[in-house]
Amino acid sequence: MELNELTKRLTLALSEKGYTICTAEECTCGLLGATIASQDYSQRWYRGTITVYTEDEAVKVLGVTPKVTRRTDFVSCQVALQMALKALSLFNTNIAVSIIGYVDGYGSSDVPSGEVQICVAKSVDKSTSFKYKKLHVNGGQRGKNLEVVIDEAL
Repeated sequence: MELNELTKRLTLALSEKGYTICTAEECTCGLLGATIASQDYSQRWYRGTITVYTEDEAVKVLGVTPKVTRRTDFVSCQVALQMALKALSLFNTNIAVSIIGYVDGYGSSDVPSGEVQICVAKSVDKSTSFKYKKLHVNGGQRGKNLEVVIDEAL
């Protein structure tokens, strides 16, 4: 499905339920937030994006636990969850989407090139739930990979 169509479906669902959304992004550099905010009247349900591109910024800005980043080589579902939960709290929204990973030709000894973690945290009626999605995109094709990641996050 085309990104614009996915974004319209998301915004319609948010509007119908009266939910608000924010994002915490690493490898996508705020692209998900910009995609969501591109819709008309987005200020009604979109609250903002925090972009942290390094482990140090994730620890300082989003309170990601250094012990977890060291144990998991930074790109992990645990880090994605911590990012999403902090964004929920900072923006006081119902939904937070976090994205972390390697969308280009880089990777590490523990995390291969092309691995991306997406976490969606939802807080409604004092109950918080979350979902993870682990993606593998074709390392080295950054522009195309970003489209795939944003499509999956929506």
